[in-house]
This record gives sequence, C-alpha cells and structure tokens, in this order.
Amino acid sequence: MFAEFFRRPRSASTAVVAWGGLLTVVGYAMFLAWVKAQINDFYSRFYDLMQAAGTVDPEGMPGSGETTLGEYRDEVWAQLARFATIVAPLVIASPAAKWVRSAWAFAWRAALMRAYLEDWDTSKEPIEGASQRLHEDTQRFANALQGCLATMLDAAFTIGVFTPILLRLSRTVAPPVPLGVLEGGWLWMLALAAALVGLGGAATFGSRLVALEVANQRVEAALRKDLVLLETTPAVIVGSPEATSSSPNHFSPVLYFGLLFQRLRRNYHALFRHFTLLNLWLSLFDQTMVIMPYLVAAPLLFDDDPARRITLGTLVQMSNSFDKVFSSMSIIADNWGAVNEWRSVLHRLREFEAKLYLHRPRAADHCLLP
Repeated sequence: MFAEFFRRPRSASTAVVAWGGLLTVVGYAMFLAWVKAQINDFYSRFYDLMQAAGTVDPEGMPGSGETTLGEYRDEVWAQLARFATIVAPLVIASPAAKWVRSAWAFAWRAALMRAYLEDWDTSKEPIEGASQRLHEDTQRFANALQGCLATMLDAAFTIGVFTPILLRLSRTVAPPVPLGVLEGGWLWMLALAAALVGLGGAATFGSRLVALEVANQRVEAALRKDLVLLETTPAVIVGSPEATSSSPNHFSPVLYFGLLFQRLRRNYHALFRHFTLLNLWLSLFDQTMVIMPYLVAAPLLFDDDPARRITLGTLVQMSNSFDKVFSSMSIIADNWGAVNEWRSVLHRLREFEAKLYLHRPRAADHCLLP
C-alpha cells in the first residue's frame, strides 16, 4: 500500500503528487497547531482584560491614573482585532488543505487500483472478494486516510506546541495536593494519565471491533457477488425459469439470500452492541474530563493565599491547554471505532496483496503493515 504510491510510483507525476501532497498535509497540520497556540495566548490576555475591566469604577475620571472603561473598551476591540488576524488565514488555508488532502487520498487510491490491476492474473483462481477489495476497500482506505492521517498529525503537532505551555502553567497553577518533584509538570501528567485511562477503557470495550468488522466485510462481499450474479446471470442463483410441476428448479431469490441475510443481521447486531458499550464509556469519560480542569483549578481564583491565587485568564488558558493536550492524547480512544474500521480495511488489503503478489520474490515489500 505504501510502495505503490511512494516507493515505486508508475510515473514521475505520481511521485510529485505523493510526496508533495504529504508535505502539504504535514505543513497544514503544523500551521493549525501554531494557530491554536496563538488563540490560547489570546484567551489568557482577553479574559484577564475582562476580569480587570469588571473592577473599574464607572465614575472614574480620565487623568486619575486609573484605566477607564473607555480605555478598556478600546483594548477589547484591539484584542478582538488581533483574534481576527489570527484566524483569518484559516478561511482560505482550511478549505484549500482539505481539497489537497482529498485529491491526494484519491491519487493514492488510484495508484493502488492501477498496481492491483496490473498484477491481476485472470488465468488463476480468483481471490476471495477481489472485486470488493479493489473497489470498495480502496475507496474506504482513501476516505479513512483523509480523516485518520489529518487527525493524527493534528494531534501530534498540538501536543508538541501545547506541552511547553502546559508545563509552564503547571508552575503557575498550584496542584490541589502537594506532589513534590512532580509539581513542575503535574497538569501534563494529569492529562497523560487521563488519556491512558480513556484509551484503556476504549481498548477494553472495543476489543472485538476489528474481528467483527473483518467478518462483516466478508459477508458483504459475498452478498455483493451474489447480487451481481442475480443481475447478470440469474439462473446461477434462482435456477432455470423453465420450471414444471415435476421439475421445480426455479425459486424466489429471497430464499437463496435468506442465509446471507441472517449472517449479516447477526454481524451487524454484534457490531451495534459493542459500539454501544464503547460509546457509553467514551461519553461518560469525556463529560467527566470537560469539568476536570475547573475542579482542580477554579477554587484558586478565590484562594486565601495570594501566592496561590490565579486570574481568570490563567484559568481559561489552563483549561484550553489541558483540553488540547488531553484531547490530542485521547485521539485514538475518541476515534476507536473509526480507527478499528480502518485497521480492518488495512487487514483485508494486506491479505489481498499477499495473495496478489505471491509470485513476486519480496511480496512483503508491498504491504503497508509488516
């Protein structure tokens, strides 16, 4: 899957698209992480400004040495203008990056299909579900690639950008209990521990999803093949239409497909049950983590010790930074269903390549996974 597009492309233009698209996708992920950091800094300044403005005496006179409400209003507008300059590039960059990512994923799919068709030996016994793997599985691979790759890159660069911010805030925001030498990075460690708990729960409740998805795709492939036969050569499915009372060799298609329908129903309901357990865990855990930063830090707004007291801007910045790091670390758990669906597609394509490239001396070189 990797070699067909990157290592041994069929043309120079394919190589340019492969590597140029990859650089564009990675570059946009880096840019997006930088924008998030700028917005995070804006939150700190803006909410500190709101807190300070709330303490101003409305009757204060200009020239008294204190900042007036009018001056605060001007500063608010200045901060909002700064926010606009931060997010304005996304108006163009985000749609452009999505277009590049979609075109790049389609080019990857086309490269796979060309490579598979070139090695398709019609003189040999057909590979199980070959038409579905070449058509539907490559399509699902390309669609999942757009989401999974973009999400993983975004998470990686977000962690890289926000880790220093969260470490700095760990030295500003006191932990609820003494932690000794760990206090210098307690917020980051809390995010990591919470993400590991979430991933452990997702892995437990979604442990069977890959096997169920692979089994489901096999039944879907068999159903599709028989439906094509029903359309093109119906006699193979329902028998000859010249039936007599003594030779009833023709029957309704629904009788033939009854067993497949039963297998399909069992598979899907098993998937539904496991997805329900997984989604229940993710929903409960995510809602708990929404309020976690406020549970540990909001009381510090009113702490009796001035050395421990924090401002509203620091609280909002800490909450946003914690959410960015935690969400990025939890990206696999939050998308466990989609990740496992993509893993099942990779599993089927890897099986297909192993059989398709059986005559080659190093078939493993053409697989994305070992």
